[in-house]
Amino acid sequence: MKRMIVFAVCVCALVTAGATRAEAQLSMGAFRGYLTGQVGLGAGGDLSNPVLTPGVAVSVQEANGWGAEFDFGYAADAEAGRQVLDVATYMFNGNWMQPRGRLRPFASAGAGLIQADGCDAPCSRPAKTFDLGLNAGGGAIYAANDIVGLRADVRYFRTLADHPDLGRADQLGFWRIAVGVTFQWVIVP
Repeated sequence: MKRMIVFAVCVCALVTAGATRAEAQLSMGAFRGYLTGQVGLGAGGDLSNPVLTPGVAVSVQEANGWGAEFDFGYAADAEAGRQVLDVATYMFNGNWMQPRGRLRPFASAGAGLIQADGCDAPCSRPAKTFDLGLNAGGGAIYAANDIVGLRADVRYFRTLADHPDLGRADQLGFWRIAVGVTFQWVIVP
C-alpha cells in the first residue's frame, strides 16, 4: 500500500511539473500515431521456460518525440516454478521516440495491470489475481515508408504484490522480447 501511495504522489508531481498554459498546449504541431501487432517471447525472471507472447501496442507521439502508449500482451501456459500461469499485461506508458528518420529508437516506462491466472501442479486451487505492475524498456521502429514499419523492443515487467497464500513467486517479474509490424499515420490538430 505504501508503494502505491508513493507512486501516486510521483505521478501527480510529474503531471503538475509538466503543466503549461492552455494556449501553449493548443499550439502544438502534428502528432504521429503508431499501431503495432507484435509477437514475442516472455522469459527470464520468474518464468522457468520461454513462452509465446502475442500482443498489440498503440502510441501517439508529439513532433518533439514525447508521447504515450498502451501496450497489451498475453502469455498462455507460462511456467513459473511449480505453477502454470496465463499472464496478461495492460500497460500505460510514457515514452520518447526519435521523431525523424527511418530508424527511430525509443524508450518507454509505465504502469498498469498484470493479470495472472493459474495454480500449483497438480491444480488444487486455481486463482486469478489482478495486480498493479510496472514495466520499462526500449527498442526501435524501422520506417519502411510513411505507412508501414517494423518494430522490435525489449521490456521488463514486474508486479508490486505478493501472494504467499498461492505459493506464487513474490512480485512476479519477467522479460519480453517482441517484434512486430507497425502502421503509422499523421494526426493534425
